[in-house]
Amino acid sequence: MSEMSSSRIEAFDSLRGLAACTVVFAHLIQVLQGQTDRLYATFFDWTQIAVFTPLYVLWQSQAAVVLFFTLSGFVLYLLLDKARRPMAGYAVKRLVRLYVPYAAAVMVGLVGAYGVAGETLSGFNEWISKFWSWPVTWQAVAEHAAFLGQFNADRYDFTIWTLVHEMRISLLFPLIFWWVRGRPWWGALLPFVLASVAMALIGQPAVQEHVAWVDALTGWVDRGGLTAYVLTVHYLLPFAIGATLAHHRQVLLPAYRRLAPRTRVLLGVLAFLLYVHGSQAMHVFGLATLVPYDWPLMLGAALLLIAAAAEPGLRRRLEHPALCYLGRISYSLYLFHPLVLLAMLHLFAHRVPLVILLPIILLMMFAVAELAYRTLERPAIRLSARAGDRVAGIQQRLMRSRLSAPAAVDNGADYEPGAGMR
Repeated sequence: MSEMSSSRIEAFDSLRGLAACTVVFAHLIQVLQGQTDRLYATFFDWTQIAVFTPLYVLWQSQAAVVLFFTLSGFVLYLLLDKARRPMAGYAVKRLVRLYVPYAAAVMVGLVGAYGVAGETLSGFNEWISKFWSWPVTWQAVAEHAAFLGQFNADRYDFTIWTLVHEMRISLLFPLIFWWVRGRPWWGALLPFVLASVAMALIGQPAVQEHVAWVDALTGWVDRGGLTAYVLTVHYLLPFAIGATLAHHRQVLLPAYRRLAPRTRVLLGVLAFLLYVHGSQAMHVFGLATLVPYDWPLMLGAALLLIAAAAEPGLRRRLEHPALCYLGRISYSLYLFHPLVLLAMLHLFAHRVPLVILLPIILLMMFAVAELAYRTLERPAIRLSARAGDRVAGIQQRLMRSRLSAPAAVDNGADYEPGAGMR
């Protein structure tokens, strides 16, 4: 496709699939933390050393989350730029696309949590043991159904916190699209950079300790956990970065291709270092909270997208059918792998050795993702397209009806043609 004029980019789908796999691997590795068996403890200790090596790319899950958001910003920009559909149609299409698989995953997780009746996984670390340990309540179900509020997103499916931010920002994205479209790259990104920096400042322990209102604000925000609104403000930045890359793609990609091969290699190394190890470097500056950790990851993700789109060899490899398949099932894999992990551990953790059980769980994760893609995600895609078209058609008819209505003259008001389309 010439200069990525389409909103469907197979190389980017493959990146999304690979990122979903890193999240899966990270969760499987984290299960081993705190195990008393020497084999598992030694393996986990080895992974903690390996985070300082290039191997960390295989389970750098926070970088994967940042890449998800940056990719979404890029692709949603192309979608809106190409479709020119009314915003209501876009919003409904996006809502249905994300919500249907999400709701199915939450219902499965709810059944799992109810089935184990709050039991924890004895012999496992606090991270994995806490999931499905809370009682099922109507309030929690309502919070998950509403989807957009601050709530404990660990109750039924511990990956959905990112989808909460994805949905909030997706509904706001037409404003990001409008802002990015009319400004140079630095002007487009400046307010989002400042907003992210502000969220980082109020999250720093030293600031919270000395400024009373910041402490009160973050105390309220903390009750939202990973679905806190301040994190949504922060994650507007990778969406804006993706949108800005998409808006300037006609300039960026040819400029990248004109670079000398050695320069492109150096940029590739820089992208890898930022993406894999950038968050570790933030410790040098004393910025040891989630928001600053993401800043170098965003730069790495941006460089990675440019390379994936403009580097012929990399793009060709990413368009391999196996990687494209991972991209197709990535959303289902991301949503349903925690449910497979928790169910299998609760059923078999004390009956089957982890060295056998974890590979079985990994295979089951992909099998369930394939099933969910066929039975839930693919129908949701078709349904979202129909729902978006239906709402867009209704909105267009209402706009035409408003434009064709006679002007009101009894109060002396002037009717301005086209006012209803603004």
